[in-house]
Amino acid sequence: MTRLDPFDFAFAPLAAERFPVIQEEARLTRKHSDDRTQFAMLSSVQRILSDVEEPEVVESDAAAAEAYLTTVYVAYRFWEAGRSVFSVSVQDIEEVALEAAPDTFAEVPGGACYIQLPERWCWAQVDPEAPHEPLDGLFVVTGSHGEVTVLAVLGLRPDRPGFSEVTVVAQPADFMAAQLEARDPPFAPVVEGGEEAGLKSIVTEGEVLHLALVALLASQS
Repeated sequence: MTRLDPFDFAFAPLAAERFPVIQEEARLTRKHSDDRTQFAMLSSVQRILSDVEEPEVVESDAAAAEAYLTTVYVAYRFWEAGRSVFSVSVQDIEEVALEAAPDTFAEVPGGACYIQLPERWCWAQVDPEAPHEPLDGLFVVTGSHGEVTVLAVLGLRPDRPGFSEVTVVAQPADFMAAQLEARDPPFAPVVEGGEEAGLKSIVTEGEVLHLALVALLASQS
């Protein structure tokens, strides 16, 4: 069975109709789409946010508006960069995870890509009260001020709209620190029966960064 494409599944209609409008407005107004602040100022972006935001969620959660913006920003940047997707194997990830931490952050092809992880291999929660969900992959996007946005796609399946996500915005040095602070063994499972099944778990934002860097390096090895 062919795996779902998270971008097509969640963003294809929006991308086809609205992303070229963002691109043209950015060109005409000379705003840079890789600058989150300038991206958010585009009227075409604000119209999308007004359409997709749930007012009651934004009112009850101060971070919700920023989360909506980040999701649209990541999806657009991935589309604009040509939708590069890289698949990595368990062996590749484990080999890189055991290597010494790199001195610099890895290059992100085109400034945005998606790294597809082995299916149902790694699990995570969006919050401590939520169920564990399989991690399909990671969008990795670099910004004009050096920041890197990682959006982890969880619980991707055809019988639900969209997917769960965990998003972390960090500087390159944060990825190096995450490598040094990683659990031993890396990504040890916390789901019941996970060790026997050969599964892995992500339990902190630092581990999201650690996995993103490991997977990115594995995709380029």
